[in-house]
Amino acid sequence: MEEKKAASNSGGIGGWRSILERKRDEWKTVPLNLAVIGYTDVGKSSFINAIRGLIADDQGAAPVGVKETTVDSRSYPHPNNPLLKFWDLPGFGTDRFPRQTYLTDIDVDRYDFFLLITATRFTENDTWLGNELRKRNKKYFFIRTGIGVDISNDKKAHPRTHNEEAVVRKIRESTEKHLRETGCEYAPVFLIDSYKPMKFDFDQLLYRMIQEFPNLKKHALTLSFQATYREMIRLKVAELRTRMWIAATLAGAVGAIPVPAVSASFDIVVVTFEVRFYFTQLGLDETSLKRYSKFTSIDHQQLQDTVHKCLGFNVAGVETIRELLKTAGPLMSCAAASEVVKFFPVVGSLIAAPLSFGGTQYTLKRVLGKMESAALEVIQVAEISAADADDD
Repeated sequence: MEEKKAASNSGGIGGWRSILERKRDEWKTVPLNLAVIGYTDVGKSSFINAIRGLIADDQGAAPVGVKETTVDSRSYPHPNNPLLKFWDLPGFGTDRFPRQTYLTDIDVDRYDFFLLITATRFTENDTWLGNELRKRNKKYFFIRTGIGVDISNDKKAHPRTHNEEAVVRKIRESTEKHLRETGCEYAPVFLIDSYKPMKFDFDQLLYRMIQEFPNLKKHALTLSFQATYREMIRLKVAELRTRMWIAATLAGAVGAIPVPAVSASFDIVVVTFEVRFYFTQLGLDETSLKRYSKFTSIDHQQLQDTVHKCLGFNVAGVETIRELLKTAGPLMSCAAASEVVKFFPVVGSLIAAPLSFGGTQYTLKRVLGKMESAALEVIQVAEISAADADDD
């Protein structure tokens, strides 16, 4: 409210609108630096690609299969947010990176979070680093990669008695026991396979990581990650709901300006902007569906058909946003009215502003609910497809 008063005094409603727009897009200005630390051949590059929703052939992917030791820190920005960077850092305990100077060498305070990775057993160096980070109040997780390889090897070795759940449980118990014995029982451990992102702990890893961040960085991380898991969709929907008041207030600000060609019911431009943002955030747009198709090895047309079935129109069509707005129901009569008001701008601003706020909120809630259902349906299709592939 203080900002609103100051903005109104200096720039009127236009100044207040500028503040709201900055708040709406504030998450795009928050730098996030996540360090990925591990030795050669533990799957760091594959993990950095997977957590960004990429495969090795994608533009901007970390090189996979290159047999060389990381000697310099290298960052890989997330495709949805260039300020969210994953840093591939060199392992330590070598002549070049001894323990004594490692934290200084990597500039430890530069990073918001640390992901310590191994493909087998965590070494003494790994647990030493974990304890050092804890002493400095740094957040970190342990990640055990290549779980799919362990399962495949066990199946080959024990074709008659193999049990996947038993193998995963054994790896988890032995890993947690080892970390407890080395004083690292405080940090969670996640079992993942970067080539099977729909299985094991990948979704839990993303969820727990987001929970570890303070509010503004939590918002940025939630809106940056892709909608590839059920829990991520729920987090995104909750986040998108928190910004509805901004869009509704923006529309109200427009409605309160007694200027010709301005909507008296709600600002369709504001609503369209927000709906398009929801559509992309929940992975329903064509670019996101194609990326998700490659990421999960699921037929793209199957995903597109799923969205079409849920929303009732072709997501590749040029009328996507207009069709989504129609799902808002009776409030779209206000949208039609807005076109009329452009030619007959005689509705008083005192009536226009409250109608604009309420109409915008109602419309966005209806549209977001429909999109959430479609996004969850896409995930279900992907899960079923992934399960069928494993059975084969």
